Amino acid sequence: MAYEITLLPFGVSFDCEEEETILEASIRQGIQLRYGCKHGGCGSCKAQIADGEVDLEEASSFALMDYERDRGLALLCSAYPLSDVAIELDDDYEESALRSGVPPRDLEARVVAAQALTHDLWHLELALTDPTTFAFRAGQYVEVRVPGTDAWRAFSMANPPSAADRVELLVKILPGGLFSRHVAGGLSVGDALSLRGPYGQFALIESEAPIVMVAGGSGLAPVWAMLGHLREEGSRRAVTLFYGARSARDLFWLDELDAMTRALPDFRFVPALSEPGSGDEWDGEVGLVTDVVARRCESLRGREGYLCGPPGMIDAAIDVLRGKGLFSSRIRYDKFVGTDS
Repeated sequence: MAYEITLLPFGVSFDCEEEETILEASIRQGIQLRYGCKHGGCGSCKAQIADGEVDLEEASSFALMDYERDRGLALLCSAYPLSDVAIELDDDYEESALRSGVPPRDLEARVVAAQALTHDLWHLELALTDPTTFAFRAGQYVEVRVPGTDAWRAFSMANPPSAADRVELLVKILPGGLFSRHVAGGLSVGDALSLRGPYGQFALIESEAPIVMVAGGSGLAPVWAMLGHLREEGSRRAVTLFYGARSARDLFWLDELDAMTRALPDFRFVPALSEPGSGDEWDGEVGLVTDVVARRCESLRGREGYLCGPPGMIDAAIDVLRGKGLFSSRIRYDKFVGTDS
């Protein structure tokens, strides 16, 4: 049985089967509701239920507090409809953006390159085989099926949309990780992989405003896709990228980032090491990357913020940017919520 989901105040409606979540139904039909991890860890899809009933038994008590449930809030990634449902969206939604989504597709690809960039980070380049191209926005992610299992893992794409025939990923090697083990121990050029996507709403706002980016670890992937897109568009927007790493051995693509400073007319790259090693020859910024942002930036009013990395870094960066005068509506972020295996 299908129920009707209506998005207020626009009157945009879509069908949702009783065995799927409201978020799953919206993604399937190209409706751009806000979301992040899709499994209750980040809270990005939290919304107000204006009318109707939903089943929230699977909703995380961490991401959705009891008092929020009492106020009628729901995590759409965990909300199953029990009737027709009306959802009151935040004031900064726009109808054109709601209708602008690209429904995800099943994709097949083959590995054409696999390279260790650091001691725990790999770069994968995949060539699409079926279909041979697909549409996405810089900043979005795909899910990759772990070979030999039914498990899927999410990774942001590092290539710009113009490179529609391939998918480039940065894969963090996690102890005991299903896909990590496969990448580091058995992935070879020519291997086939199943993907699906695109997913996510981490994307550039179409404007001329100066940009502040903050990334950590593999969070550089979607930011790199955005920088590539800006370069290809001939953008003259001022862009500052703050990148946090633990020590010098965790830095990578330094030559490529240096080339980006020449390709974009007003681009600055500011790396920061939180725990530089005794052998590191480092004369750059030291400390948490969010502390470096706080030290280096004056007023950020009128700018845009793009943040990608672990939840703790994102939350701290949001506080810093807001404290510097950057409006919440101008901050876009992608929290990398990990899995246990």
